[in-house]
Amino acid sequence: GDFLQGPGGSYVEVTDMQVADAKLCEFAEDYTLNLNKPMDLVFFKDAIQHVGRIARLLRQPRGNALLVGVGGSGRQSLT
Repeated sequence: GDFLQGPGGSYVEVTDMQVADAKLCEFAEDYTLNLNKPMDLVFFKDAIQHVGRIARLLRQPRGNALLVGVGGSGRQSLT
């Protein structure tokens, strides 16, 4: 995922899910500190993979995505 490299980083394949999990937890903590809205999220393997896909899509020029799923499946938490 390109979110592992920081702003302007190139896309690299995520080979260590623990590194990706730590980075996403860091982003969630920053969100909580900056907006005073607690986000108690658990980043399991599928969620990490979906966040990587969504991040890659949104960084593309005119990038967008339609997340489809039943209620309570975490669509809003991932965006």
